Amino acid sequence: MLEKLFSSRVRVRLMKLFILHPDGHYHARELSRQVDANYSAIWKELKNLEQVGLLISETMMNRKVYRLNSAFPILPELRSILLKTVGAGDRIRQALGDLEGIEAAFIYGSFAGGEPDMHSDLDLMIIGEIDLSELSSSIAAMEEHLARPINYIIYSQEEWKSKVEERDPLILNVLKGDKIMLIGSADEL
Repeated sequence: MLEKLFSSRVRVRLMKLFILHPDGHYHARELSRQVDANYSAIWKELKNLEQVGLLISETMMNRKVYRLNSAFPILPELRSILLKTVGAGDRIRQALGDLEGIEAAFIYGSFAGGEPDMHSDLDLMIIGEIDLSELSSSIAAMEEHLARPINYIIYSQEEWKSKVEERDPLILNVLKGDKIMLIGSADEL
């Protein structure tokens, strides 16, 4: 199964689109434009992804459209891999890596838990001393690239430690929930 999933750049682009926008229904020509690949390559990869069970096809208004199979057995794992590599996580990791003073950063909430939909925002926690104007510019660029809003919270290292020690409800909830670590490690939180 894994060979069928990861052996093609076009296939990975399609997987990224479907998994990061799980409510979408797309026809082949539309997908050709969205992932910037020729129609025959798209058609071939759609058949492969349908055959392996990741996608389901149906006819809508005389067009064959494809959608994500939400019951695909390893969908949560694929979503996690994509978010950490070619998806939001990688893009945010790169952007934040260019900024000084960040000691830890992670995605939390529905996105990290593998339950985003097309309209989900992305929750980002940042710990460190950072230039707010640089961060705002970076966040705006990431929001445009990802086509979704990013809600971020910033704490200094001291504020974070204090919140953890005080057992702040928001912080405890975030710590208990799923996270996608971008900078630093979960053990250091």
